[in-house]
Amino acid sequence: MNIAELETFYETCLRPVFGDQLHIVHERNDFVHIILDGEKEDFFFTLYGIGHVRLYWCNECFIFDNQRNDLVSSDTFGEIVFEGEVDVQKLPQTIVDLVFQLQDSSFLGKEERIKGKIPSGYDDIKEYAIQAKTWNPQKSSYRLANISIEYHLCR
Repeated sequence: MNIAELETFYETCLRPVFGDQLHIVHERNDFVHIILDGEKEDFFFTLYGIGHVRLYWCNECFIFDNQRNDLVSSDTFGEIVFEGEVDVQKLPQTIVDLVFQLQDSSFLGKEERIKGKIPSGYDDIKEYAIQAKTWNPQKSSYRLANISIEYHLCR
């Protein structure tokens, strides 16, 4: 897939759910913002080519990068780094699935646990436990490789 095909894929998958709030800002051939919450811009993701996505939700950043082992701790400090295999063919659906998980919820907190080092030794491999609140009673726990999300129902 190229960037134009990715934009079409995301628009097709997300427009029915996010409607007019969804905006695609194509800055360059390898740099696109997909905004999910309109003017608020608190829920969006950025494509850096076809193998690197950063998803922003409630001031938290999820990093998906097929060049993960080239990142260093200053690139990932405070972020949530996906440690599973980033297959550029499967990544778009992974992002859509995560967007639907995070939709209608807000951040409560996160815990990080160091599990090791990347091959260069310049960054830690971490496990993340994210707590989110939601009004949706249908939400249940979600796991994506080293990232788990636990939902707490608002009362």
